[in-house]
This record gives sequence, C-alpha cells and structure tokens, in this order.
Amino acid sequence: MRLCSLLIIVLPLVTCQKNETTTTPATPPATSSAAAPSQIGDGLQTPESVLYDPDQDLYFISNINGQPLAADDNGYISRVNPETLQGDMKWIDGAKPDVTLNAPKGMAIIGDTLYVTDITAVRKFNRKTGAPEGEIPIKGGTFLNDAASDGTSVYVSDMGMQAGAGGKFEPSGTDSIWKIITGTKAEKIASGKDLKGPNGLEVVDGNVWVVSFGGNELYEIEKGKKKNVTTLPKGGLDGLVHLSDGSFLVSSWDAKAVYRGKPGGAFTAIVENVNAPADIGYDTKRNRLLIPHFMDSIVTIHNVQ
Repeated sequence: MRLCSLLIIVLPLVTCQKNETTTTPATPPATSSAAAPSQIGDGLQTPESVLYDPDQDLYFISNINGQPLAADDNGYISRVNPETLQGDMKWIDGAKPDVTLNAPKGMAIIGDTLYVTDITAVRKFNRKTGAPEGEIPIKGGTFLNDAASDGTSVYVSDMGMQAGAGGKFEPSGTDSIWKIITGTKAEKIASGKDLKGPNGLEVVDGNVWVVSFGGNELYEIEKGKKKNVTTLPKGGLDGLVHLSDGSFLVSSWDAKAVYRGKPGGAFTAIVENVNAPADIGYDTKRNRLLIPHFMDSIVTIHNVQ
C-alpha cells in the first residue's frame, strides 16, 4: 500500500473484547515452516507492534483500537504469555484515568521502562507493573511510528504523515529519526523527504537501520545521512527485525509478505499472503516470528530459524 493511500479507513471495532486470549487455528499463509502458524486473536484491536521481552519472557502487543492518528485515549497494550498465548489484553489501558494512550505503535525497552510511540509523544511505562512513568513530547512530530533501543538510548521514527481530505493520509514533511537520551530529552538525528516515510527501526552494533513505508528501501543512518541502501522487491515496508546470522526480516504491506535478506543482497519472501503486516517482533528463545495483522486484529506466530 502506498503512503498516500495508507488508510485512514474506518476500521471495524470489536464491540465485545475479552480479557483472555486463546490459541485458535489460523488460516496458514505460505511460510518457511510446513506447520500452520498459531495465532493470538481474542482481545486484540488494530494491533500495530509486537515486542518480545526476554527477561520476563512475555510478548507486548500495542493496539491502536481505532484510527492511527486519533487522539481518542482508547489505545492499549496487551501482555501475553508465549507458552499459553493468554494474558492481560488491556494491561496498559488508555481508558483508565491515570493512563494516556491514543494510538500506540512501536515499543522499546531500556531497564525497567517500556517506551511506546503515540502520534506526537513517546510515553513511558514500567515494564513490570504497567504504571505510567511520564512522556517525552517530540516537537514538530506528526506520525511517530517505530521505536528501537541500543540499551542506552531509544530511537524513534516519524513517518511524516498527517490526516488529509477524504479520509486519506497526506505528507506532513516531518520525515525524521529521533534519539531519546537518558529517557527525557529527544534530538533529531536525521530528516528529509529522501527518508521516504521512515517506519521500522533496528539498532545493530550501535548502527541505526531503517525501512521506508513510502518506498522499498532498507538503509543505515550515519551522521544524519542514508548509506548502505538496499532496494527490496516491493514497498510499504513496516517492521524490521535483525537476526543472529546477520539477516533482516522486513514486513511489506505492498507485497503482503515478510522478506528475509542481508544488506546489499537479495530479499525473498518467507511468509506470504499476510494482510497488512505491521511492526513484526521476534521471540529469540523460541525462534518465532510474530506478525501483527493490522487490518485483521490478530497476531500470527511462525517458526523462523
């Protein structure tokens, strides 16, 4: 899906949501594994991102629960057990009086703090209790999307979009990458139209890697500029995960697939027929690829070594 037409479609809302999710059979897309994937379904609404917390052995799932730019304070974060695929589906809930959460997207962890992007601010929560720990406004930001951590700082992408006429998105000109230092201050480290709607982020050996939703590029940021640009078969790139063998996993809305490859080399689809694959995660303990299906309100789980 091209950037100019990326939905603000009216997303169907679930009128009755459960507090527990169960493992249910999934319609298997083509994958690198012969086994059909498991899925998390009940209790999710417009899931945008999945993050594996290895220390607690948990999955965090951000749920927009509406429109990606609506400041409606009804977004929530689910906390799911990887073995049972059950959990507290509204663990952090914007509907609670002490929580502000509009349209949560990317997530990252430093210490005991969970950082969550939310339109124009990055919100902080205790990753063990879910208690709010403040927010970091991103001055001039319009569409904060992914987040990634190097263990010291958090990096955040602004896709550079805003709500336009006719229910579509239009460019805001704020395409940028931000760095949050010591959890309180944000500074812009790259910006410009050539970033092509930066979306998914990953930090590898201190280097920031990005995929573009408005294009089909994987690239590295160095001193505010793009380098090591690799072109993928199709665009609408969203999630980005780095594996131990040096390869990247990249989700593509245009291809309805997740690609795998290395910078400078070929990228091939390892999971196909996925409707609106958003910000993917990876369970390093079980070698699982975790795909949030933005439009279908499920997360599918695939074995990927």
